[in-house]
Amino acid sequence: MLETVVGADWLDELDHVSFLQHQRVADQATEILWEAAGGPPFTATSPVALVMVDVHTRYARELRLGDVVAVHTNVTKYDHRRLWLTHSLVCEGAVATTVDILALCFDAGCRRAALWPEGMVAKFQQWCVESCMTIE
Repeated sequence: MLETVVGADWLDELDHVSFLQHQRVADQATEILWEAAGGPPFTATSPVALVMVDVHTRYARELRLGDVVAVHTNVTKYDHRRLWLTHSLVCEGAVATTVDILALCFDAGCRRAALWPEGMVAKFQQWCVESCMTIE
């Protein structure tokens, strides 16, 4: 799980946390999940990468300067090429934002969708079967 604190650099001219900051935190949580699943570092020569093809963000509560935000990540579904995730940004026990992501396994060498490596599929299955277990 990712935990972070809302910093002054997150705020826009209206003293409001920009939607880009919510997305940045969700992106960091996706990278943590990728590493936990055994994904290789993101480089142009990686055998596979994770690319986001659809993202939906819902804001339920404002985040303020100094708020501690914990991100809970759930694998909700997967298949041989795709992965569905939900990141919940939680502050003071309440969900502030949810970010639903559809990701695709991608081969950067041939610039096409690829199959998830078997070891990663096993992790996705474990996380998904365990009641959409939060990835720690």
